[in-house]
Amino acid sequence: MKSLKIVACATLLSLGGLLLPSCKDALDIAPEAHNSTADFYKDESDVNQGVMAIYNGTLTFPTNSQWNMAEMRSDNILINTALNVQRDYADINGFSATSQTGQLQATWTDLYEVVYRANLLLEKIEPFTFARTNQFKGEARFLRALSYFDLVRYWGPVPIADKTLSIQDAKTIPRSPVADVYNFIVEDLKFAADNLPATYAAGDKGRATKWAAKALLGRVYLTMYGYPLKQADKLALAKQQLSDVIAQEGAAGAVAANYPDLFKTANDNKFSVFEIQYISGTGGLGSQTPSDQAFQFPSQWSAFQPFGPDATVNPNLLGAGWPKLDKRKFATLDSGYVDTKTNARSGRTQFTKFLEKGTTAPTGQRDYPNNYPVVRFEDVVLMQAEVLNEEVANGGSVPAQALTYINRIRTRSGLKALTTMSKEAFRLALEQERRWEFAAEGIRWFDLVRTGRALTVMNDFIKTNGVRHPAPLDEHDLLFPIPLQELQVNPGFWQQNPGYN
Repeated sequence: MKSLKIVACATLLSLGGLLLPSCKDALDIAPEAHNSTADFYKDESDVNQGVMAIYNGTLTFPTNSQWNMAEMRSDNILINTALNVQRDYADINGFSATSQTGQLQATWTDLYEVVYRANLLLEKIEPFTFARTNQFKGEARFLRALSYFDLVRYWGPVPIADKTLSIQDAKTIPRSPVADVYNFIVEDLKFAADNLPATYAAGDKGRATKWAAKALLGRVYLTMYGYPLKQADKLALAKQQLSDVIAQEGAAGAVAANYPDLFKTANDNKFSVFEIQYISGTGGLGSQTPSDQAFQFPSQWSAFQPFGPDATVNPNLLGAGWPKLDKRKFATLDSGYVDTKTNARSGRTQFTKFLEKGTTAPTGQRDYPNNYPVVRFEDVVLMQAEVLNEEVANGGSVPAQALTYINRIRTRSGLKALTTMSKEAFRLALEQERRWEFAAEGIRWFDLVRTGRALTVMNDFIKTNGVRHPAPLDEHDLLFPIPLQELQVNPGFWQQNPGYN
């Protein structure tokens, strides 16, 4: 049973999407049910439902952002090269996506829908002074920052909307420089960290906490330290935020002693610092992540077949590089099965990390109960190991504390502890460790980009796997093209990202 109920009808509180509340004139006519945004916000309960509407908007993030965009862009996934029909996921994986690729528009719309809902809440809450006012503002700004963090990493300069906009105003909002977008994110997260509670009562578990804001802020600072901004001063800022979270292990989250426990419904909101909340059997509030990531389930795993892409796990991830002793490997991947009812066999490898095998909770393919981790405590620990290593001068040795952090993750996974090595060698060891720890969680691509390793790794991926791409990847491939529909709102006003047309 989930503690945080995200009611489906909460979406009615947010009319429109992207940057603007569409059809303002229509909203000026009070309907008989009196449920327009102008009429709705009358007391604290109404405002709380408005906050739930923002959370509701994040339900699509694991599919439309983390999986279809970030994971598909990484070297964890290999699309079937014999595929002779157009598929958005194949274009994203093969670096051939264009401004007309539908998935780009879907992700842009989802992210800006959350921005809009957050802005609407922040405007409607202004007249109120009840005790939770600043908490609600903090939640709205945390979720707005979460959306902008993906937007800026996918598209670089994007329009900043800090209020709801009319259609005409939205047409004249310029794309803001990357540094300005990050500064906007930072201010939202600092406000959230200052105003969100450290914990919640049982009935509100799953809402963003002070520690969720600090953990995400640490990730943002670490990204600002890397590509493309390369702001050296952000390393110390990341260290402080991550230190604060690590000091609260237990209250803020925890490293799971048993890796598979991280993805069990019984442990929702127990280990991760922040998760997207799902619940089965409620008509639209379940997760489709298990179906997104797999291609076929035997009857003993699930009553419903998945609809994952015509893809496989990159042999580079599956192969000898990932030790068989690593408990994470077979908690993340399945390389075959025998159906206990039909004796049908399959030898194809697929991601099944988020499938709780044998569950009877779902009512369909899009109705799994498992939460989706946005920031895991293990991520905080490994990011801090990275920060400590980056503090060392080039040519130096990895600090002992950084080794302690990474070895905590390794030994709980069944691997031997690492011993002292150079700063440069530790960077690569940490890159590999994060790949194993967070496979299928939408983190790998972002890691490669911010550390400056994306072009090296992905060009090798293209060459090794015979991916059909006309030329070696270059810097323009680190961003996606702006969706054509957005460019056509005000033709000629926004310029397309370099390298695209």
